[in-house]
Amino acid sequence: MNRKKILIGMLAAGLTVPTIVAADWTIYGRANVSVDFLDDGNDFSEIDVVSRSSRLGFKGEREWSDQFVGIFQIEQQIDFDSSEGETFTTRDTFVGFKGSDWGMLRVGRFDTPFKRARGPVNFFGDQVGDLRNITRTRQHGRFDERFRNSLHYRTPSLGGLRWDVQYSTDRGQQDTRADADDGFSTALTFRQGGFTGALAYEQQRNDASDNVDAVRLVLAYKVSPTFEIGALYQNTEADGRDEADAFGLAAQFQFAPDWYIRGHVFHLDSDAQDSDATLYAFGLERRIDRDLRIQLNLGVMNNDDNSALNPWMQGGGPSQGNPIGETATALQLGIRYDF
Repeated sequence: MNRKKILIGMLAAGLTVPTIVAADWTIYGRANVSVDFLDDGNDFSEIDVVSRSSRLGFKGEREWSDQFVGIFQIEQQIDFDSSEGETFTTRDTFVGFKGSDWGMLRVGRFDTPFKRARGPVNFFGDQVGDLRNITRTRQHGRFDERFRNSLHYRTPSLGGLRWDVQYSTDRGQQDTRADADDGFSTALTFRQGGFTGALAYEQQRNDASDNVDAVRLVLAYKVSPTFEIGALYQNTEADGRDEADAFGLAAQFQFAPDWYIRGHVFHLDSDAQDSDATLYAFGLERRIDRDLRIQLNLGVMNNDDNSALNPWMQGGGPSQGNPIGETATALQLGIRYDF
């Protein structure tokens, strides 16, 4: 349903919408559901239906001049596999301004620059095998987050170079005490031709524990219109916890007009004894059109004796399973429809 039909329906219902009518706005969303076979190599072996970051959102902008454009977005996660939910702003939700000469300034809740930096190499985003199953472990600091109560500034692109900086007064609710859970995240991104590079840093402070911080380097290159490669290195350090490095390579190849094959391998090297892990993922995707795709993925996590990671939890998968010292495996058949 397009915007005109929605407005006609609202007017027919006797609703006045002068602010919305004046803005250029759209309704958008994603339905992303899969059937997964999960095995932790221990006692957990199940078939699960998973809603993988499905969403519904409203976004728009209103131009007052070339250098002063108002922007807004309200986005909510939609769970096809559960009746539980939060408020209507669980995903990126903000209001702000932008201009081609001075950049963008916004306030709200949204992905950090550190999180967004991994995008060019995470070919399995919101799927079995998602890179976050290695980079977002609680043992070494939970990064790849969406900060609440945030102020974000982005510079305009200067010869392909862009700087993002974000500060959250409190990543939890609304507390502004000096020792509350504030956070800082920043990234320098460079794009030129088929090359993308990003260097990101993030620090999270917590009044119940010590500081955690991380550095991330991402390099990606589109070798040809059909072949992409990428690499990521990440170092995480938390006061009172063990330091860890995560690194690996990823690639995607379009071998027919509608078919893609992809794969990656990423390793977690932890200072904690026998706590390393290696993630392997292989996938096949059929893009029926621009908005509809079918995915078949295999994810494998090989754990050291004291590691208990799996390849399915990040991106919407369940938290069940305890693959400590085992090889956890997940097979996914999914469908994704963007609108």
